Amino acid sequence: MADAEKIERLLARPDVQRLFRWMTAKRPGGRCWLEAFFEAYADGGVRWYQPQFALPYLLTEYIRRKTGARRETIAGRVLGNPATRHGLVATVRSVGHLGLTRPQNFVAPLMVVWNFTQACNLTCKHCYQEAGRRADDELTLDEQKRLVDTLADRDVAMIAFSGGEPLMSPAFLPVARYAARRGIHLTVATNGTLCTPEKVQAMVDAGLRYVEISLDSVDPARHNAFRGPKAWERAVEGIRNVVANPNVKCGVAMTVTRWNLEEMEPMLEWCIGEGVDTFYAFNFIPTGRGRDMVDQDLAPAERERMLSILQRYLVDGRISIMSSAPQYGRACIELGDPNAPVNTGHYGYGGGKMTRVLAKYVGGCGAGRCYMAVQPNGDVTPCVFMPIRVGGLQTDAFETIWNHPVMRLLRDRDDRTGHCRTCDFKYHCGGCRARSWGYFSDLREPDPGCRFNQAAWDRLMRRAHPAAAAAASSVT
Repeated sequence: MADAEKIERLLARPDVQRLFRWMTAKRPGGRCWLEAFFEAYADGGVRWYQPQFALPYLLTEYIRRKTGARRETIAGRVLGNPATRHGLVATVRSVGHLGLTRPQNFVAPLMVVWNFTQACNLTCKHCYQEAGRRADDELTLDEQKRLVDTLADRDVAMIAFSGGEPLMSPAFLPVARYAARRGIHLTVATNGTLCTPEKVQAMVDAGLRYVEISLDSVDPARHNAFRGPKAWERAVEGIRNVVANPNVKCGVAMTVTRWNLEEMEPMLEWCIGEGVDTFYAFNFIPTGRGRDMVDQDLAPAERERMLSILQRYLVDGRISIMSSAPQYGRACIELGDPNAPVNTGHYGYGGGKMTRVLAKYVGGCGAGRCYMAVQPNGDVTPCVFMPIRVGGLQTDAFETIWNHPVMRLLRDRDDRTGHCRTCDFKYHCGGCRARSWGYFSDLREPDPGCRFNQAAWDRLMRRAHPAAAAAASSVT
């Protein structure tokens, strides 16, 4: 029996799940037993013969040996990171309470994308948030800190700040500092125009570890026509300021459409030349101001081309490659050999057969399952691209929000129509539910951007968007 299958069978045992519930139950003071073990292991203060830690120590050592990792690496870079400890505790707690599921469901999200403010200094044509002016009902600083506490108390491992433009909010850095002290991994998505060297250092000092800047074209004039005057020059200056700071990772995000698909490889080469750490290809979603440019969405054949480019650069290894297109995981499996890198979700990838097994549990769309979005006023939606309110953190209990019927529907990949229901890759992918909602107002509908759902795309082109149908008629 393969090692992966042994681990799957072990985690599916009821007695193991009972043990997981005990290990992750909150004790007085807010910590659980497993977190205490992780901290002791990271500090080098635990041995196999200590009765209270013997079982997890032996299991950790077994996994370490199978993966070939050094004990110092596990103790330092893995368990020495508070955010990683939060994520591991949340995962063990979820298996204990919900069982081993495909994909894995969680008792609380691992990641929250927080649209921190509605304010923005640009007016990008595809903005899902329709950002511009600060909203009158945005949370106060005290309310924002209480929101951080709500997430940290449930072992949320990561907050990705977005907007609007987060750097325009005077509360952004104070809240980031507060969240970092609670042990949460912090990233920010920005248009880059405000990323001076001083601001980048201030973000690092506040606890930000990844800054992602949007760039839609290698041609300044094309990018500026899409986002505003001098936006390209200021974004590129921001990228270079982030790259120059050794204490933060830099990502470049590109929303890939028919308008810029031909520029994706030149953009990747530009990023590599600039020393950028990560390239993130965003799916186009017909929401917000993006509703006015649906004729630029990729046809299924075009998206396959995008995915093949991403997979090729991932294998090449010169830059990390991420994407919000859930089909990216499927493309990695189809196009790569058994040991080639595989995408395991919106922010993860790895190589080897064990990663392919892991991808069945964490791959594809995480909306409502391991990820949710928070709006500037504290309202919660399953995804930043999915404007469906499922509650408000100012008014509703967290568990009520997290287990809203919409969230439960998103977790069930059998409750679908079209090929998404029967696809061999539904656990690695699941389709983009935001696209299903944006095009059909039905979360169960197939994602029309996939080659397996060509019929849905054709139906969409014929009935819903005649202009887009005319533009797509030239696609072979």
